[in-house]
Amino acid sequence: MTSLWRLCREQYDRVLRIAGTALAERLMLLFAVLESIIIPIPVDPLLVATVLARPAKWIRLTAGCTIASVIGGGIGWALGGVLGIGIEEILAMMPQAVAAPAKFAAVQDGFVEFGMLLVFIGAFTPLPYKVIAVSAGIAGFALIPFLATSLVGRGLRFAIIAGIARHHGDARIVMILLSTLVLLFGGAIWLTH
Repeated sequence: MTSLWRLCREQYDRVLRIAGTALAERLMLLFAVLESIIIPIPVDPLLVATVLARPAKWIRLTAGCTIASVIGGGIGWALGGVLGIGIEEILAMMPQAVAAPAKFAAVQDGFVEFGMLLVFIGAFTPLPYKVIAVSAGIAGFALIPFLATSLVGRGLRFAIIAGIARHHGDARIVMILLSTLVLLFGGAIWLTH
């Protein structure tokens, strides 16, 4: 058991060394933008790694990740607004895991009834935010309320995650929290399929 812990600790230290670089931060920001448009994997583990590597900068990292994610959401909204209903034809050509056409249809119907609440839930929870962003554009949801609600939802989510990483720096606790986070995201992805 001690050798397993030592191996885990070595990998943990290696990840933190890499995550502490300026390149890792820029890649996290790029990933946050792309995750809000097309990538089906959440940016949260990258945020956690960069915060663990530089805990004194956790607020700046959280703010950057939030802004990048909302910029990506705005791009997704614009794509939905420009492509409109024709997006279903594009989704049909993409792999099912990336496109999620059934989710887009369900979300579009939800905008009629729930609007801003749906944006907040999509921004805050592990539900695919890209689906909410593009569907908001398709449904004609106003851009400024979409961006403001996204900023609040994504900001709260990322602040909670980064705060946990920042204030629970003990490696064993962090590994448990990361495992729990991965399981929760996995469960959310499984529930939404």
